[in-house]
Amino acid sequence: MEPKDKIYTDADMYPSDYSLADWQQHMNEQLSPLEDSIRNVQYTEQALEILMQHQPRLTPVAEAIYRLNALLLIYGSVMQPTHKITGSTPLSLGYHTRMAVTEMQNLLNAQLSQSLPAPQNEQEWQLLTAMLDHIRHGMLAEVRDSYALLSCYYEFWHSWIVPLDRGQKLLRDEPAALQQAIPVEEPQPGMRRSGSSFAYASLLLAQSYIDFLLEQDDQALEVLHAAAERHDFYPERLPDLLTQLEQKQQWPRMVRWLVELAPILRRQYSDLQGYGEHWEQAIRHQPEAQAQMWTTLESLLPLGGRLYEDKLLEYGKWQQWMDYQLSSGKDPASYKVTELKPLEMNAPEMLLPFYHQAVERHMAHKNRDGYKAAVRLLKRLSKLYKKIKQEERWEQFMEQFTGRHSRLRALQEELRKGKLIP
Repeated sequence: MEPKDKIYTDADMYPSDYSLADWQQHMNEQLSPLEDSIRNVQYTEQALEILMQHQPRLTPVAEAIYRLNALLLIYGSVMQPTHKITGSTPLSLGYHTRMAVTEMQNLLNAQLSQSLPAPQNEQEWQLLTAMLDHIRHGMLAEVRDSYALLSCYYEFWHSWIVPLDRGQKLLRDEPAALQQAIPVEEPQPGMRRSGSSFAYASLLLAQSYIDFLLEQDDQALEVLHAAAERHDFYPERLPDLLTQLEQKQQWPRMVRWLVELAPILRRQYSDLQGYGEHWEQAIRHQPEAQAQMWTTLESLLPLGGRLYEDKLLEYGKWQQWMDYQLSSGKDPASYKVTELKPLEMNAPEMLLPFYHQAVERHMAHKNRDGYKAAVRLLKRLSKLYKKIKQEERWEQFMEQFTGRHSRLRALQEELRKGKLIP
């Protein structure tokens, strides 16, 4: 929520007076009347309005950093009381506080997604590097189930620093800054050895991302795989590396990262739909990488089963699709008719064993529910035989099927209901 009018009750800060520490001190003083307020969305809106009303006259660069600082401070004030007093994780936050946290994360993402104007003087560069230091240390203070500041760290580099003329120099300096920030309990060469602190897990991911931005992929992947081996690793904490590679149109590099990320994503449930879409973009520009794609998708099984199936259908690999269904015991009933349409149109005869196997599986339950499921599949099977113009073969099958199960009264009743027998 933005204030309608800013009130300049504090002394205006000119370039020589820019100081992140001073801003934070002033902001804390301004928010002191809200100290006992419940941390909900109303609190975050009111706090942001107060801080923006007291914003001094600033240059565009300083104004963007001031607002980011305000958002970070409010986010911290929502999270910190719970952590400080109870030591609980964000999962234990109350509903209204979780809503406030989500609101602040959205505001932080929106702020960082806007490009930063180029700093015009040393004071603005100092302000920018002070904010980087603030975010770097903030992400180390996050608890296990919170990674908003780690996400801020990624986006701060990607959207705000890298595009600047000093971006590459700051990038080259960052690994040393991260090394200096390694928690005391971790051993020094540290970055590639496992540890127990959540801060160290964030450091590994941050180090890997900086190496990625420097295009030092061997080192970035080494650190990333070390991070993924930890018990406190979650794939959703990864930066959106593939989108960035796609935006840069670095297709060979993107293929490598798609391959390398597969064993990391398969360790636990991940959003593989977006991963599959990135493969599609990569293959469009690197068609020779298709063999790597299939090998990689197969390595994701069984977790990536649906992605693998969709790709097989997309590429017209009907036999491989059917082999996978039969070997994994899939049921046609779990698919909508429209989902099987490509196979019906191009290789309908391949669906026959799929349906027949499933019918026998349902019959093995030897109860009415199983018979009902079998009859539903038989009706679809009847249409399939008709489509391939093998009605005589269907009639022979049904004659054998009904004869074999003639003593199952419940099945006979379901077959009549389904109009499969007179």
